[in-house]
Amino acid sequence: MTTTYDDLVTAATVGIAQRPIAVTDLAGPAGAHADVLDPDPAAAVLDAAALLDVARRAGGLAAAPVALPAPAPADNAPELSRAAGALLRDVLYRRTDRELAAQLLAAAAAAGRIAPAPLLPELLELATRDGALRASVAALLGERGRWLAGLRTEWLRVADAQAPASEDPDVWDTGRLPERLAWLTELRRRDPAAARDQLVAGWARETGDDRVQLLGALRSGLGPADELFLEAALDDRKAEVRQRAARLLAALPGSAFAARAAERADTVLRLERSGLRRRITVSLPDPLDAVAQRDGLRTASPYASVGDRAWHLVQIVAAAPLSLWTQSLRADPDTLADLEIDGGFGAEVHAGWRLATQRERDPAWAAALLGTRHPGYRAAFTAPDEQLVGLLPPPARVARAIDLLRDPRTSPTTAAAVLACPAPWPAALTDALLTHLAAQLRAAEPSLPGSLPQVLGRSIDVTDAREIPATLRELADRFRARTASAPGAGRWPAPLERAADVLDLRHRFFRELQ
Repeated sequence: MTTTYDDLVTAATVGIAQRPIAVTDLAGPAGAHADVLDPDPAAAVLDAAALLDVARRAGGLAAAPVALPAPAPADNAPELSRAAGALLRDVLYRRTDRELAAQLLAAAAAAGRIAPAPLLPELLELATRDGALRASVAALLGERGRWLAGLRTEWLRVADAQAPASEDPDVWDTGRLPERLAWLTELRRRDPAAARDQLVAGWARETGDDRVQLLGALRSGLGPADELFLEAALDDRKAEVRQRAARLLAALPGSAFAARAAERADTVLRLERSGLRRRITVSLPDPLDAVAQRDGLRTASPYASVGDRAWHLVQIVAAAPLSLWTQSLRADPDTLADLEIDGGFGAEVHAGWRLATQRERDPAWAAALLGTRHPGYRAAFTAPDEQLVGLLPPPARVARAIDLLRDPRTSPTTAAAVLACPAPWPAALTDALLTHLAAQLRAAEPSLPGSLPQVLGRSIDVTDAREIPATLRELADRFRARTASAPGAGRWPAPLERAADVLDLRHRFFRELQ
């Protein structure tokens, strides 16, 4: 009778005195080595278990010939050095700073490096679990990594995050969705009309989820010729398709959709003058008709604190072109943002303006709205400050952050302004932030500036950062010394020391890339 590994486990658990077992014939390849078993029954059980375990680990010959995949293509791109690979692996597997990991991956790709072969399975497995890292990992795969990803379905999703567009037109009919989308996006770049016609021709055969993704390809090269197709998409049976079509139509200033939005908004706001005083008066809109609902406006407010008609006002103001307000109210964005709004609907009007500013990505309106906070402002149903700050040119973001840092008190607005500045930070911003942190040492109760300490390490320019880690560690020691008189200071040392460690790590990694 053939002895299996389970038989041995049972005998060892119960004891061979209670359940004797004669190990004479082992299952599988281990059976060829049964002659080496110890004559002692107890030792024979252990020997047999060892043989069966080694045989299991080694595998076995396939019953039938197996078709091997084609060899990996040659990849002549330079790999990360062993030291850089070790630093990257350490950051990836700590999984405490996803943004730092993405930054190091992007820096390696920008330097023309690819991941070392032994690191490829780990990177693919990690990016499979963490979708936020897929694009960054895909940029480091190289030819060999993309070949490896093709051997497992779940790894393909990682490689697809940066899949090059195929030039084969058959991909449109036979490819997977990421391949088809990449092909359509590339065609749209070269020939917008041909890409739209290709999409229209097979639109009825696409699944709802695929229609959502493929419609997004029209963002590039969007023009008046796309209007007819997008208008038809407003009647799609899938809500996400209708919403995406509405957003695209709103980006066409001369479209019938934009005209309808302007017509709905034309009567809700009026400029009223009384001597030198000017204010905006609000007329609540009528209930939304079928056309407005087709254009994507919702009849019921999703917020308990906002009534249905007030929510209609927010949506109508948000959908209208921003140029409508500068023309009909005869004022520039700065003036409009500061005007009094009558009727207690200032928060709703500003919410609509913020959403429209986000849609049109208008820096002038963003700067105007950031300069004022209307009473009753609710960030929950509009574009918050951090999104509007992102619309400003980088120099304007830096200037705003430096200005806010002059206030020794730290507020969420200050933290959001600094976080909106693209890395690497210029020296002037770094100096202003370090000065602000040092000023907290003199505060009666130091206030931790949101998530600023967490981003210090990955945002400061490493080319100018050689002395900054020491400065951060010195600040940490001084805050620790203040803990007795100001307990709040005790929250600072650990984040500042972590920032110093991250700066040191980035400096070593970037030095390896050179």
